[in-house]
Amino acid sequence: MTIKKKPVIITALALCGIALATWAVLHYKAKHEMEEQYQNSLAERFDAAMDIAFPLINEYANAMNERADSIEALAQRSKEDKDKNFNSAFGRLWEQFIRTQGGRKGSAMLEEYEYFKISPVFPLLMESGDKKKKEAEAIQKITRAGILLTEPYVLPYDSLMNATKEAHQYLSESLEVIEPYRGENKDIHAWRNMVSRK
Repeated sequence: MTIKKKPVIITALALCGIALATWAVLHYKAKHEMEEQYQNSLAERFDAAMDIAFPLINEYANAMNERADSIEALAQRSKEDKDKNFNSAFGRLWEQFIRTQGGRKGSAMLEEYEYFKISPVFPLLMESGDKKKKEAEAIQKITRAGILLTEPYVLPYDSLMNATKEAHQYLSESLEVIEPYRGENKDIHAWRNMVSRK
């Protein structure tokens, strides 16, 4: 009688093992499908937001490139001014520069981008999931470049030149990554319409 029970127990255990393995495979597959669907949703949301925000991000990046060029030129002139220390000479030239058309454009773009960063649109781009990670990092680098160039008059010469070099590098790398999003939309304020629809 004990001998007959053994195959039944082994069969029962084998069936339980098969059932458990089947459940684990199905559970893993369902979880994987849900994660894939979630990542696809995040990517689609990113694409929709980026189509609207691209003109601003692109224009901001270009304005920051121009600002970095101007800062480098002003820094070189300030370093050559032997009558004043660097920060004093740079501060004087910077005051003159921000009144020029290029200076006003850079300041306006910094201000517009600050509003954009605190809008509900910006998190849609930052929380983009795994499929748009590279693009989100590019936007973060563009944002970082602008931060590096916000108050150039407080930095000594070497730090300032390092900041402009780093900003140029961030901007060139990032513009290449987001270039595929260039489209018909040229309105740098289009992202505001997206905010007002929410």
